[in-house]
Amino acid sequence: MSFASVYDWILSTFSSFYAWILSKFEEIEPDTPTWYLLISAAIFLLWLLLRGLYRVMTAKWLSISFFILKHAVYPHLLPRTSFTGTATRFHIAATALYLMVNALFITIPKATWTDMGTRAATMAVINLIPLLCGPRLSMVTKLLGISLRTSLASHRWIGRTAIALAAFHIAISTKDGDRFSRTWGSVFGVVAGSAFGLIFILSIRPVIRRVYEWFLNSHLLLAAMAILAIWRHLPSKTAAAKFLNIGMCQWAIISAVHWGLFARRNFVFGRPFATVVVTPLSPAKPVLDTPASEAYPTLLQVDITVPRPWRVRAGQHVFLSIPGLGIFTGLRGHPFVIAWWDRDGSGLTISILVSSKNGFTRELSRNANKTFRAFVDGPFGIPHDFGAYGTVIMIATGVGIAGLMPYLKDLISGYNSCEVRTRRILLIWQIQNEGQEDAVRPWMVKPWMDKILTRDTGM
Repeated sequence: MSFASVYDWILSTFSSFYAWILSKFEEIEPDTPTWYLLISAAIFLLWLLLRGLYRVMTAKWLSISFFILKHAVYPHLLPRTSFTGTATRFHIAATALYLMVNALFITIPKATWTDMGTRAATMAVINLIPLLCGPRLSMVTKLLGISLRTSLASHRWIGRTAIALAAFHIAISTKDGDRFSRTWGSVFGVVAGSAFGLIFILSIRPVIRRVYEWFLNSHLLLAAMAILAIWRHLPSKTAAAKFLNIGMCQWAIISAVHWGLFARRNFVFGRPFATVVVTPLSPAKPVLDTPASEAYPTLLQVDITVPRPWRVRAGQHVFLSIPGLGIFTGLRGHPFVIAWWDRDGSGLTISILVSSKNGFTRELSRNANKTFRAFVDGPFGIPHDFGAYGTVIMIATGVGIAGLMPYLKDLISGYNSCEVRTRRILLIWQIQNEGQEDAVRPWMVKPWMDKILTRDTGM
C-alpha cells in the first residue's frame, strides 16, 4: 500500500467523521445551552491557537506575558483556603466570569422556572464534557500547556458548577410539589443526583485527608455511575443527550490513547514488568493510628527499573501501581515526582522519594527492603527550562528537595555541554524537624548530590 493511498484513506475517513459530526449538530436546536457549548469550544480552539503562536513567537510575546504574570497571575488577593485554593487575581477573575456566564445562560432570555430548570440540566451536561478527559488529567495539562495545579483547580470548579446546576434542576423539578413519577427515567435521575451529592461530600478537603484512598477509588466509580444514570435519564432526542454522547465519545477516545501508551510503556516482549525496590531512609518509628508494636520508616527511596526507557526530563512525574500491595491500595496509580535517574546495562532506573502518610505510602513502609513488580504510567508533566537565566534560586523544605534534584542535574549537564547560560545556582533547603533531619543528611540525597558536585566543572 503506497503512501498516497494511505493518505487518501485517512483524508476520506476524517471527512466522513466531520460530516457525521455536522449532521448531528444540524439535528440540535440552537438554544441557549447550545450557544454556550459552541462559544466554549471556540474559546478552547482559540487557546490552542494562541499557545501555538506563543511557542513560535516567544521573543515577541515575552513582554506581554511578563506583564500578565506580574499583574494578574502572581498577586494573591485572598489567603489560600481548602475550598477556593490559590486565590490570585487571575484565578478569581476567571472563576467569577465562568460562574457568571453559566448563570446568565440559564436566565437569559427570560423564561419560566420550568424552562430554566431544563436549561440548567443541559448546561450541567455540557459542563461534564471537559471533565471527561480520560483517566489522567496530566494528558490534558500537557496538551493545553497549563500546570497540573491549574488543571486540578479547573476540574474542581467545573465539577462543582455541574453539581450546582444539577441541584438547581432537581429543585425546580420538585418546586411545584409534583409527585415522584415511578418511571425508570426518574429513578435514574435520583441515582445520578445521589452520586453527584456523594462526589461533592467526598471532595471536601478535610474528608479527602481522612479517606484519601477511598476518595480515589470512589470518585471514579461514582462518576461512572452518574454518567450512566444521566444517559438513561435523558430522552434520546434531546440536545442534552447528544452532548452527553459527545462527552462519552471524547472519554473513550482519550482513554484508548492513554491505555495504548500505558501498554507500550509496561509490556515489552522478552522483558519483565517494572521492578520496584523499596529502601528505608529513616529508622522505624511507631505510628499513632497503629498498634504500639508496629513501627515503620517514615522516609523511603523507591527505585524503579522500567522495561522501556525514555528520555527523563526535570519536572516529570509518574503514576506508580504495585498490585502486590493490595487490589484497592496498590492497583490504583499514585503520582510521584522523579527525583533521580540512572542509565546502565539493565536500562533506565528512576528514583522517587516517599514520605509515608496513609494508604499506599503506609503499605510501602510496611514492605520496606522488598522487591515488587509494578506498572508505571507516564511520564507526565510540563518541564520548565531555567537554562536561559544566569542565576537560578531554588527553595525547598524537607522531602521537597526531590523536585529540585533533576533541575540541578540538568543545569550542571547543560553547563558542561555549553547548552545553558546558567552560571550560578543558589539552593536553600530547610529541614523541618529532627526526625526528618536524621534521615535526610546521611541517606536521602547525599549520593545524588555527590554525583552532581563531581560533574560541576566551573560553577
